[in-house]
Amino acid sequence: MKQSLTTFDKKPSERLEFWQEVVCKKYVAAFAETEVVDDEFSGSLTSGELGPLVVAELNAPLHFWSRKPHHVRNDGQEVFILSRIQEGAGELTQLGRSARLGPGDLVIYDSGATFDYALRAKTQLLKIPRRLLESKLDRPSDFLALKIDRGNPLSAILGELLTRCLDIDLSLDLGPRVAKRLSNAIVDLVASICDLERDAIPAAQVSGPLERVMRFARANLDDPDLGPEALAAAGPMSVRSLNRLFGALGATPRCAGYGRSG
Repeated sequence: MKQSLTTFDKKPSERLEFWQEVVCKKYVAAFAETEVVDDEFSGSLTSGELGPLVVAELNAPLHFWSRKPHHVRNDGQEVFILSRIQEGAGELTQLGRSARLGPGDLVIYDSGATFDYALRAKTQLLKIPRRLLESKLDRPSDFLALKIDRGNPLSAILGELLTRCLDIDLSLDLGPRVAKRLSNAIVDLVASICDLERDAIPAAQVSGPLERVMRFARANLDDPDLGPEALAAAGPMSVRSLNRLFGALGATPRCAGYGRSG
């Protein structure tokens, strides 16, 4: 059901506590603090469920989210969260990576690991069940705390789609089948955004896996079971990633030895 929540009607001393409870309930447990004085802290959150997804728009002054190990252990959520900045700025740190974000930039983070997120922004949020994104995208972990900047041609399309989703009453205007189709389309779009980013990775960054695949292929050319699954395992990577890696080089995995006739 679509909800709109705000701190404006709360006592100044209660605003940050209320804000933490609201966002944690909708997303993942974390500790929140701010340098803004209580009576100046004002935030709003509009959210709605779309099939298995939660779509939201958050607007708040500078505050700091910190997800600690006990949060990860205790809340049991297995989701990825996508944050797309509309106005303002943010900086997300997770797994030793850090992404500084401005308008139009987006980032993905994982509820299964600790993170810190400094945010002073109006931002769109999308919560995606882990298994759903993993079914659409190879190795989502490659993109955690990686800035996908506004230059990605699909980022603006995603932003417009999320805005439109909040313009309708997600609980009343859409039947279950339509909601499921639309949620799948959104996750497909997220996967496509990541695919474009992966395709732009410099060749030097894929030379390691490619070299392992080629060495394995040369050492096993006489093996009748040499096929895409065996080559991908040598990467290690998925078969889809194997094909993408060779495609980026203008070749196919056939040159590595599989797919032979006879």
